[in-house]
Amino acid sequence: MAENQILAALQIESNEVRLLVGEVFNTRLNTLKQETVPCKGLDGIRIVDQKAVATAIREAVDSAASHLGTPIESVLLAIPAYRFKKETRTFSKVIDSGDGRISYNDIRDMYHKALTVNVGTDIVVANVTCNVYKTNGITYRKLPVGEQCDVLEADIDLLCCDKMTAYDYVSVVEQAGLKVLDICLDNYALAKEAALFEQTMRNYVLSIQFEKQHTLFSIIYDGKIVTSENENIGYEALAKAVSQKYSLPEGVAVKKLIKHGRLAQTEFIDRPVYMWTANQVTNMITDRDLFETLKETADYIASDFQSLCDPILQQENVTVMVSGDGVEIEGVDKLLADKFSKPVKCYYPETLGARGAKWAVPLGLIYSYIDAQKVQGRDESSIDMTAYAAHLSGRVNHTSHEEGFTSRLKNMLFNQKNN
Repeated sequence: MAENQILAALQIESNEVRLLVGEVFNTRLNTLKQETVPCKGLDGIRIVDQKAVATAIREAVDSAASHLGTPIESVLLAIPAYRFKKETRTFSKVIDSGDGRISYNDIRDMYHKALTVNVGTDIVVANVTCNVYKTNGITYRKLPVGEQCDVLEADIDLLCCDKMTAYDYVSVVEQAGLKVLDICLDNYALAKEAALFEQTMRNYVLSIQFEKQHTLFSIIYDGKIVTSENENIGYEALAKAVSQKYSLPEGVAVKKLIKHGRLAQTEFIDRPVYMWTANQVTNMITDRDLFETLKETADYIASDFQSLCDPILQQENVTVMVSGDGVEIEGVDKLLADKFSKPVKCYYPETLGARGAKWAVPLGLIYSYIDAQKVQGRDESSIDMTAYAAHLSGRVNHTSHEEGFTSRLKNMLFNQKNN
């Protein structure tokens, strides 16, 4: 694995494309740039206008590249976990090295075998993971590299999704003039970023990705994604309730929803949250008006979620985590907690420069790629690292010849004193 990498992570989501560029230095991630570009080429998770999406991707990439001073050549791509399916297969490898110790190449061979498994004609393998390695009667959850044995066995999970959806997403990225460095299911990337796999050895975690036009539900248990289900309803339904009642453009309604929406409020001060003039008449929405407008739709969404998740909510050892752009609406956790009768937590990344809820999946793409590099034997970056280093060197040399603010301030003070 390279000591220093620049990686660009791309998520195509509902109404926008999200691009996050990070620098990985000794496994530590630093955010360099984030870009969000609106896009009307999507209908939920389905790409309906490839040209519009490719244009939005190109805009985001060019903006980030201008900041870096180096072209972005490839991206890590999130694939929607639509028609998610998990298959577990057991593979074995005879350890034939001279010292009889397990190497990365031995594990890599088993992963390559897993990729050749026929999972069907309409789905495709997006992620290959392994939670359990067995050798000498001992079970390992981490890579048993260096252990001495004759035969290594591994229970490998093949995480699959809809083949045509994956093809469309990869195609639109290539249409934008980029190479796909690696793909990863969005629910798996989220689980990596939020460390959900480590929380589920004895408990269930219900992960809810609440986005504008759809919501993805995933159940995680024993360090694995058990199942996922996509629902074609998101917070856009709330925005439409506001838009229709007050005859406002949907874009305005979305902004007011995110900034001023309250889904679980009991006290109001009737303060204005939006005022506008139409036909020479001044109109106003108060916090109480907005809450009452949202209440019926919010209750419908919560009831729909409760009905879908009821079988898992019947379990005692269940925690619920909500992520995605929709958690920026205040009260989502309280609304669902009341309906589920379970504690509900909204997830926000803690990485400096990417603490918005929408950046959880792009961050997870990078962490997933970092963790897989030893097994995959790859350490590519999204940019030409040599050119990037030369650009940084040029900037440092240029800055050293410029007069800094401190130097100018000293000169000004001394000149005034001498005068």
